[in-house]
Amino acid sequence: MKSYLTPIVLLFSLATFIAGCSSTKQTNNLISTAQTDDTAEEWIKVNINEAIYFHFEKEDSEWTGTFRTYTLNDENEKVVNQLYVSANDSSWSDFQQFVDFLNIYEIGPQNEIEDWVPDSGTLPRRVYNFEVFDGDSVHSFSYQDPINGIRDYWQAQNLLTFMTLVENDLQWVESTSEP
Repeated sequence: MKSYLTPIVLLFSLATFIAGCSSTKQTNNLISTAQTDDTAEEWIKVNINEAIYFHFEKEDSEWTGTFRTYTLNDENEKVVNQLYVSANDSSWSDFQQFVDFLNIYEIGPQNEIEDWVPDSGTLPRRVYNFEVFDGDSVHSFSYQDPINGIRDYWQAQNLLTFMTLVENDLQWVESTSEP
């Protein structure tokens, strides 16, 4: 029974940590974030453990984003728990430079990294799934517990640095509309 509770506790802790560490404020003045990928110049989608979703879009050379957390309802169906949108402030002004500097569009799947060996002895605690569009092509990649490879692989370093920026430095505004 204990092994079944561990992933649930970790998932809840991650959601609580992200929600608690992100700078947020509630407002009725929401920033419009397009939900269609066909008009975006570039986009980045990230989901963490199928419970936290980030969607970033660049339109007219400006980046915006949404951030959703999910939970299970009484019928064990996944439903939106909280919804945040990007704040209209200076925290987003350098987003493109971070994407470029961290080579987010160049990162490939973890299993294609030379000399990388999966840790088959334990279940992953954190799984990051990325889907990116650089204006020309779409590709996706996935990383399981990238913290374990942070010393050895630039890809893990850059992925975690990007997520630190997203979780700690970007300003998010809690949506007052229905999630």
